[in-house]
Amino acid sequence: MGLGLAFESSCDETGVALVEDGRRVICAPLYSQIAMHRPYGGIIPEYASRAHLEKFTPLLAEIIKTRQLVPGDLDYVAVTTRPGLVGALLVGYQTARAAARHFQAPLIGVHHLEAHLAAVRLSGNELPYPAIGMILSGGNSAIYRLHGPGKTVLIGDTLDDAAGEALDKAAQILQLGYPGGPEIEKHAARYLDQRGYTTGEESKLETENPFPVIMKSLGREQVQFSFSGIKTSLLRRFDPTTPEVMPALAFFYQERIVEHIVRNLSHAIAANGQLPVVAAGGVLANGRLRRALQLQCEKQGVRLLIPENQFCTDNAAMVAAAAELYFAARVESPYTDISSNNAFSIRRD
Repeated sequence: MGLGLAFESSCDETGVALVEDGRRVICAPLYSQIAMHRPYGGIIPEYASRAHLEKFTPLLAEIIKTRQLVPGDLDYVAVTTRPGLVGALLVGYQTARAAARHFQAPLIGVHHLEAHLAAVRLSGNELPYPAIGMILSGGNSAIYRLHGPGKTVLIGDTLDDAAGEALDKAAQILQLGYPGGPEIEKHAARYLDQRGYTTGEESKLETENPFPVIMKSLGREQVQFSFSGIKTSLLRRFDPTTPEVMPALAFFYQERIVEHIVRNLSHAIAANGQLPVVAAGGVLANGRLRRALQLQCEKQGVRLLIPENQFCTDNAAMVAAAAELYFAARVESPYTDISSNNAFSIRRD
């Protein structure tokens, strides 16, 4: 069994975790910066970096209280090295580097998106290879083919914005606050209830949807995301002087985004030999999306793995889960340097 200490600071969550065997979380204190950034409607990079600098020490102290670690106890130290806010990543990297030296353990750099996919290991599942991996977050919306640790090939990416960003910006337009995803989902659910429908009956309102189908002409062999157009459509439709229409707009907007994501996954499954699907990232905390993806995978006869909600958003435990895959396989991670680039390196044996 490998005992790993991991650090996460790619954006606005400061996380440290002690994880055994890449699966069992011993301790994973997390500091969320949501309240700090809420007045600005988004992440202020400089504020995020400063908060990471202030919070890593007390979070690490919580780990030490749980388990008295001494040099030689750890098998590895893991840290997110890309993608993310460069200043924030550097804070985490330097902290992890110091910890690795102190505990006399190798330092393993982890790709943030690979960590999201590895989060399914924290719920008692193993990351299957080969598989289809889908990442939906505030900064990324893409589908990959997974062949092994460090062996990830892009199938389809977003042409413009990410799904999480589209939800956050929609909440701003509708004057619902930050972060936007939970707000959009909450008001969408209320609208469904007001109309007298229950969960699972969303499609009964499809004919009333005022928003255009996203990338309606997308061919069955294509996998591409685009969310800029739907944001513009919402901006043009919402009139702040008639706030009573807001719940309906939140509902129909969310429906279009869910349909677009599910359609892309359907294309990827059909084109890649019915492989199991691993879907991860903060947007997967959306219950409506999770249910729609599950139904689609059942329809196409493939297994769907999604992390528990607590592991969908950024956390350090998922970083340890990804690093342990490299540690167990005795292969070197290609993500040793800090970068804002979300591209995957292709490790060749």
